[in-house]
Amino acid sequence: MSPTTDEIEVKDFVVNQKNGVKGLVDFLTLTTLPSPYIQPPQERFTSDKILFGSPVPVIDVSNWNDPHLAREICHAATKLGVFQIVNHGIAPAELKGVIAAARGFFELPAEERRRYWRGTSVSETAWLTTSFNPYKERVLEWRDFLKFEYLPQRHDFAATWPSVCKEQVIDHFKKIKPITEKILNILINNLNSVVDESNKETLMGTMRMNFNYYPKCPEPSLAIGTGRHSDINTITLLLQEHGVLSSLYARATEDGDKWINVPPIAGAIAVNIGDVLQILSNDRYRSVEHCVVVNKCCSRVSIPVFCGPGC
Repeated sequence: MSPTTDEIEVKDFVVNQKNGVKGLVDFLTLTTLPSPYIQPPQERFTSDKILFGSPVPVIDVSNWNDPHLAREICHAATKLGVFQIVNHGIAPAELKGVIAAARGFFELPAEERRRYWRGTSVSETAWLTTSFNPYKERVLEWRDFLKFEYLPQRHDFAATWPSVCKEQVIDHFKKIKPITEKILNILINNLNSVVDESNKETLMGTMRMNFNYYPKCPEPSLAIGTGRHSDINTITLLLQEHGVLSSLYARATEDGDKWINVPPIAGAIAVNIGDVLQILSNDRYRSVEHCVVVNKCCSRVSIPVFCGPGC
């Protein structure tokens, strides 16, 4: 089936002209969802898929040496593949600051955002794109994202990052890294092994961060912010914007199509297991499928940090 004129024009504006979906909603007053974003019925997220009464664990990590804490983390990684941590040491003001920095980038003029478009970015370690693979997908996700690669061994790795967010991104990477190491230590110890120089590069040799931006959507029931997927990396630590409810969902079980909400909690960071850790644990830990729905009334920002094998 050949694409329609509407599909060609919208995709050209969003992808080839490097405007992203943010540029689309700024340029047009949308009352209906453009056809390239209309998901097939089987991919739409409906209320009957939500499983209530199975909350995602919220774990207090103020004492990393507490054996009960280790048991909670390992149990959640085994049963659900996702949990949230609080009292992790990053101040609420700092978390709000990096959320504000993400919004600051997407509020830049379109021509400034375009400077970072993937393939022509002014930075080798930061690039902007939309959807998941917009050049190949027939149906696009309602999302733009700016990705950063953390390469502290290179003194100039962040030299050309956007000034509106550079300081906050570097600081967030620095604060997240030791938390990630502590979680991985607990999970690997539970496998009767240790995190050391022999496996550290495999577990977290690469660190990348997204500024995910989900604009207001005229028909959210027909769209998807991020389609169902599992993360291919080792582990992901996600900061959600507080106040935007019912956005992130994780698959409740490996059988069936039921999902549980991972709500934004002030000061919390959501943690999910990735494919690498499921493989390394011989399926003991679960790489959880998850997805993001969008909202008609407000835009939303989320900031995941992906840790995975070194290149």
